[in-house]
Amino acid sequence: MTSGWNVVNTGWNHPAIVEAVQRQAARLSFAPSWCAYPERIAVAERLAGFFENDVMVVCTCSGSEAVEAALKVARRATGRHAVVGFSEAYHGSTLGSMLAGGVERLHGIDLPSDQWHRHTALPDRLRLSPAAYTRRAVAAITADPPPAAVLMEVVFTNPGVIIGDPDFYRAVERAARSVGALIIVDEIGTGFGRTGTMFGFYQFPIHPDIVVIGKAMTSGAVPMSGAIIRAELGRVVVGPAFDSTFGWTPLACAASLATLQVLESEALLARAKALGDQAIRRLADSLDGVRLVREIRGAGLEIGIELGNDDRQPIDGERNNRLVQDALDRGVFVEFSRYTSTLLIMPPLTIPEEELFPALNVVCECIRELSKEPEASPAGFGRHSS
Repeated sequence: MTSGWNVVNTGWNHPAIVEAVQRQAARLSFAPSWCAYPERIAVAERLAGFFENDVMVVCTCSGSEAVEAALKVARRATGRHAVVGFSEAYHGSTLGSMLAGGVERLHGIDLPSDQWHRHTALPDRLRLSPAAYTRRAVAAITADPPPAAVLMEVVFTNPGVIIGDPDFYRAVERAARSVGALIIVDEIGTGFGRTGTMFGFYQFPIHPDIVVIGKAMTSGAVPMSGAIIRAELGRVVVGPAFDSTFGWTPLACAASLATLQVLESEALLARAKALGDQAIRRLADSLDGVRLVREIRGAGLEIGIELGNDDRQPIDGERNNRLVQDALDRGVFVEFSRYTSTLLIMPPLTIPEEELFPALNVVCECIRELSKEPEASPAGFGRHSS
């Protein structure tokens, strides 16, 4: 129920993608990044078709590398260094992406935290009112030093499928524009149909300057990622700082083209939307009144079931682990976001209904059984800063 953390949106080893990779490997698997070849051009043209304005693509290999490229573009285009991110939002494991991301336990380990990276509260209505989290975001974006960019997901996956109200996204965009900051939307986990549209930001009133993609771009067959930038930002993408040896190899491009074809030919975006709506309704009905369930939320097949103690704080890690193990013992693999103790439901978009709904039944059974246990002492998991 995780798709390898939103990688295999088209399912494991889709035959059309396997065949495309095998066919390309027999022709040409690698070419230097400064060479053009039909598959690379074809992927760029397909991606450009998903955007209203003219775009260019910085070709990278991993999600972290794509985030780094986006940050470099924003800093060079604005002449600034500061970046505003969101608490507990994960954007990668390289030095720059860790500091720009908001996972506190990753800060100050390999590099000290600094004045160039600041973070604001998530749009988490269970802990803050919409007015409060929106006000904090605007304050962080408009503070000094002025930021080069605001880095965000529209559906914050790592913290537990956190989704703001429409006014939040409007306010973020207004604040960014007022200080000349670029908006970077990370679609590495939410792109390519996961939320029921090709990219998640389609569903929200926000217009990014840079969109970062990866993961499901090739259905996991070959590493591939990219930063899609407004065409006028292409003027700063010069020199070796943006070169990626394995960015968009012929093999990766073949896998990506096949993935895009499968998403279209099997109507997987519409399927994700329909199945996600059904899944949320069934979960809501099945878990109605269950003590530990705080909220069920999602978009498409990106779903979170947030659990909490009677004091509304996240349940402790030991109970998280037992619930995951209990589900696994019954044949279902799920994972938790421990920041909010949210159970993540993110199956392949191709999952048969006869597998999805029995799996959800198992998850509900495990949650109901855990809810019958006596209340444990608060575990002290992270909370939003005041």
